[in-house]
Amino acid sequence: MTTPIADLHLHTVFSDGTETPACVVELAHQMGLSCISITDHDTMDSLPAATAASQRVGIELIPGIEMSACADRQEVHVLGFFLDPVSPVLVQHMEEQKARRVERIREMVRRLQAIGVQLDLDEVFRLGGEGTIGRPHVARALVNRGYVSSLPEAFEKYLGPKHPAFVPGSPLTPAQVIDIIRQAGGVPVLAHPIYLDRDPLIDTFAAQGLAGLEVYHSSHTPAQVARYARIADRLGLVKTGGSDYHGRSKEGVAIGASTIPYQLVESLKQWQRQHPASSTRS
Repeated sequence: MTTPIADLHLHTVFSDGTETPACVVELAHQMGLSCISITDHDTMDSLPAATAASQRVGIELIPGIEMSACADRQEVHVLGFFLDPVSPVLVQHMEEQKARRVERIREMVRRLQAIGVQLDLDEVFRLGGEGTIGRPHVARALVNRGYVSSLPEAFEKYLGPKHPAFVPGSPLTPAQVIDIIRQAGGVPVLAHPIYLDRDPLIDTFAAQGLAGLEVYHSSHTPAQVARYARIADRLGLVKTGGSDYHGRSKEGVAIGASTIPYQLVESLKQWQRQHPASSTRS
């Protein structure tokens, strides 16, 4: 009998992925996954279509999101699982963050134009479609205009931290984002700690109410997986993982590139049962 596996980090056209929710679910079904979570950036607009598709093919779908925060001038991403999509505090946050993202893109284009990179703001917004707008859409515009030859080059030359057009994704602290997820009944998990590359911050986030750590990720080497597993065990954090699939926006990363056994999904559910919706702030 095949052991059930899950991929809890997937993106669609509703943020910076290139595939529809139905397509992502179908691809997950073809890969033999038993459970997935679509974790679009700062939005849960994919949930209705993804729910219908998952019911059609018989895959368990966990309501999810990936939320932006900032710690010590460094971008931090926190995944939320099992959230109530109509939670007032969550809905308000998503609306506010959508407006912040629009202004962030405007500022990125202004900074690029200041160094002689002429992008059309309307083109960037067209690339974003109906989803939440983000850096990958600026990267695609840079490729289309011939300033770079690939999306990774766009980040390495212009859009990554310490580069000319980088603008943080959110003014909120990780503690604030963790609190929003907890108030919405969700389970907050630190995404891809390799990108953070500051392990002591994980201890800080755990003290602020973090529930889990994305130990398994398509960018983590076996040695890094082992390191983050030790950190999770030391701090009593639930271990999660996923591919961080973005379709053509993240070449070479397929759905199921990083998975977890279903018993870790059960651990997430157990944590949620033991921690009903509440604020972490006194």
